[in-house]
Amino acid sequence: MKVEVCVTSIASARIAEAAGADRLELCAELAVGGATPSPRLLQGVREAVQIPVHVLIRPRSGDFVYSPETFAQMLGDIEYCRKLGYEGVATGCLLEDGNLDKERMRMLAEAARGCHLTFHRAFDRIGDWESALAELAGLGVHTILTSGQAPTALEGLNLLERLAGKTPCGIMPGGGIRPENVASF
Repeated sequence: MKVEVCVTSIASARIAEAAGADRLELCAELAVGGATPSPRLLQGVREAVQIPVHVLIRPRSGDFVYSPETFAQMLGDIEYCRKLGYEGVATGCLLEDGNLDKERMRMLAEAARGCHLTFHRAFDRIGDWESALAELAGLGVHTILTSGQAPTALEGLNLLERLAGKTPCGIMPGGGIRPENVASF
């Protein structure tokens, strides 16, 4: 099992690498569900660690429905991460009705070409998640980061187990995983 650790600073990235993490997810603002890190943090972490790092591309907290300007920012952030040599990005967008925004996800996947693409926890807000699984796989998504449509991955463990057999995308449990419950995964 791969261990991915969410980090928000150069110091936490170094600690996670030293502790044996297989890869990192770099983000800012964890208290509000995560947001895209600043350019300086992106540069600093790239220089500080050797293990693979995936960057959260989420310009703000709240829902996953974005204006044209904010979506353009997401595309630019992915391009910047690719230029810095990051191995992957975690991103996603939905329509106002809570369904997958297939057109914009296609554009994000194209922008991330050559990088590992993770569809982040926006998945947990999709009503018709079964249809979304096939759509995400068809868009080239490599991994789905999810808590199994529950507040925490432990609460969503039954669905996480079902998801693992329903999609060619890898399933990465996320949300509330701690040393005291990691053995459940």
